[in-house]
Amino acid sequence: MSKTIVLKKATRIEGNADIHIEVENGRAKTTRFMVQDFRGFEKFMQGKRVEFAPHLVSRICGLCCTAHQVAGFKAVENALGVTPTDSVEKLRKVTVLGEWISSHALSYFFLSSPDKVKGVRGIFDLMKKYPEAGEKAFALRKFGNRIVEILGKRSVHPVAMGVCGFSQLPTAKDLTEINSIANKIKKITLELIESVGSKLHNQKQIPFPTDHKVNFLTFDDQPGEEVFHVLDKYGNIVESFDKESFESNISELRVDWSLAKFPYITHMGFPDGILMVGPLSRLHLKYGIGSDSELNQLPLYGQFADPEKVHLTHLDSCRLLEIFFAAKQILELLPQVDINQLGIPDLDITANGYGIGVVEAPRGVLIHNYLINNGKIERIRLLVATQFNNAYINLILQDLVAQHVNAEGNGLTEIGEELAGHCIRMFDPCLTCATH
Repeated sequence: MSKTIVLKKATRIEGNADIHIEVENGRAKTTRFMVQDFRGFEKFMQGKRVEFAPHLVSRICGLCCTAHQVAGFKAVENALGVTPTDSVEKLRKVTVLGEWISSHALSYFFLSSPDKVKGVRGIFDLMKKYPEAGEKAFALRKFGNRIVEILGKRSVHPVAMGVCGFSQLPTAKDLTEINSIANKIKKITLELIESVGSKLHNQKQIPFPTDHKVNFLTFDDQPGEEVFHVLDKYGNIVESFDKESFESNISELRVDWSLAKFPYITHMGFPDGILMVGPLSRLHLKYGIGSDSELNQLPLYGQFADPEKVHLTHLDSCRLLEIFFAAKQILELLPQVDINQLGIPDLDITANGYGIGVVEAPRGVLIHNYLINNGKIERIRLLVATQFNNAYINLILQDLVAQHVNAEGNGLTEIGEELAGHCIRMFDPCLTCATH
């Protein structure tokens, strides 16, 4: 006897989705993370002028808008064969790191941490239990948004960036304010790591899929390197390829029950080649949080010492550490920015070309791929972080659900429902991005 269970447990995430479970003879046969929104960006962006395209594409999402915009400008510049100044590149990175801080603070404190404290169902409950932490959570969210606002002239869907430059230039006073904000973020985050960090990371461990190896995907954007790395769970690089060859290395599987696709490493096939991106993957970057001597001495970082014991819930540990790391990176980048090299140069934007822009967005690798004809978008292809993580979300849900079908076979146990929702929130999925 078979039965389909529909859970409305995909809450406290960006976008809409359900969990569909097919139970047969009291056992979970299939579990699917059902994403049914449709956006259509890859279609209606066709014919748009290249200088406007990154601004339009940023409307995919209000949380990842800066990363989308920067990836869009990188793709346009790559297609046109033009290169922004070093100062433009660094200030764009500062803007994206501001989005990291804001997004991670939202995900960590407002969305996922309430799952870890008994009797807590949201940020306001969390504030009652840890009032000081709640105030600092709001401060981090505000500070991250303020960095984006200063440089982009709006905290959501920035308007100041353009092809190879900024249309509205920041002042020396603006950069001084960002420097001050980054120092405050460092101080606040270190206090949080040392206080509530350990309290919120020891519960509800969710293991990785039992029957599938873990392939982490990262993008190294260091000048002169700019390569994708596929790593195993021990942090060993399995293979690398440059951004120009990503289409021959990454394929996408489409299914008839979800509008979110499933990327995978082409030669490995599906499902062996499925990929995980995001904070836990970036842990293994050569220039990631593991390279920071200040961070890797903290007890919170010590939980990564044994790769065999790393589990899904460690994504949150990485997010908290990355807030601190992002602030440090901002402080390192700001002195290298020359305000006089930020303006938009005169360019021929009516050319033809094929370009790729890649950014490590808050949730992981983000790829914009544009074909330009006479200064207009002819074809656009997007691969976003939640797409990459989609396969692992489904596989981990299947493992969890299989262990927690109730005795009647018509639903999940209470702990099963809690774990299913927690699993999804751990990935911090951005479903409007994933169903572009």
